[in-house]
Amino acid sequence: MRGREFLNLARELLAGTRSYHWRGAIIHAYYALLLECRDMMAQWGLPVPPRLQVHAAIRLRLVYATDPDLKKLGFDLEDLVRHRNHANYDLRALSLFATDQNARDDVHKAADALALLDSIDANPIRRAAAIAAIKP
Repeated sequence: MRGREFLNLARELLAGTRSYHWRGAIIHAYYALLLECRDMMAQWGLPVPPRLQVHAAIRLRLVYATDPDLKKLGFDLEDLVRHRNHANYDLRALSLFATDQNARDDVHKAADALALLDSIDANPIRRAAAIAAIKP
């Protein structure tokens, strides 16, 4: 299974009509991007962080990379994880989950970020520059 398959589940959850559907969509959109970034970095030969540190380590590697596209991926993950944390841990009735709009926005953000990651990996010059821009 690939991490991006969680994006399919996120899209399915968007069809729901309840806040728990939208929370689930946000959660799975975040994991789709996080896991694909982790696996791509491993494919590029970068060390995989320990399981308990993977969330912060992947985001920070990207945010502090010198490549602007990688920085964008890192900031996208930062945005998604904020919403994911609310979706997972703050079970109050929050405006974030009052409608499906934030979930739709997050699924779209994750899809766009995955397309960017794919475009970096598909171009040998961009891939080499990206690998060089990441601090292991």
